Amino acid sequence: MLGQGWQSQWARVQRRLDDVRAVYTGRPGGTDAAIDTVQSFFEAVHHLKDWLGNDPSSGITKAVGDKLINGSLVLQLCADLANGSKHLALTSSRTGDRSTRIARNDVTVFPGTAWGSAAMDTKLPSAPSTPGMSAHRFYVESAGTEYDVLQLAEDATAEWHKFLSSQGLIS
Repeated sequence: MLGQGWQSQWARVQRRLDDVRAVYTGRPGGTDAAIDTVQSFFEAVHHLKDWLGNDPSSGITKAVGDKLINGSLVLQLCADLANGSKHLALTSSRTGDRSTRIARNDVTVFPGTAWGSAAMDTKLPSAPSTPGMSAHRFYVESAGTEYDVLQLAEDATAEWHKFLSSQGLIS
């Protein structure tokens, strides 16, 4: 929520990471919803630097956040994906590759159940229908290398956790 401290953005990053995990294990919804979830993670994790820089209680400047990002390929990839999502195309790139993008997706579909012909037979017990689910695995391509999105998300969150801990902001 607006007006809250950097901690609310950090909590949002952790919720978005849980959402990406759910995309990988399976949940209702299709590919568009899964892409939205993944992009939301990259936007949240990248904007943590702005929340820290705009919250005087953090003691972290935007320059310090930029230095952290510039020293980490994982956070640079997140920055490029967040900015590509926000602006449609990258005009500058932290990784040096303006074509950094989510390049492919593997999906497993788990069909749901629906009322079938058995439901028309009043002698058979009826069962509720269940929605189908899908599990997605996305891959980022940058500078000729492919990265698994969930691994990037886990690594980015771990890097921020390590940084925030080193600054005495979290334990």
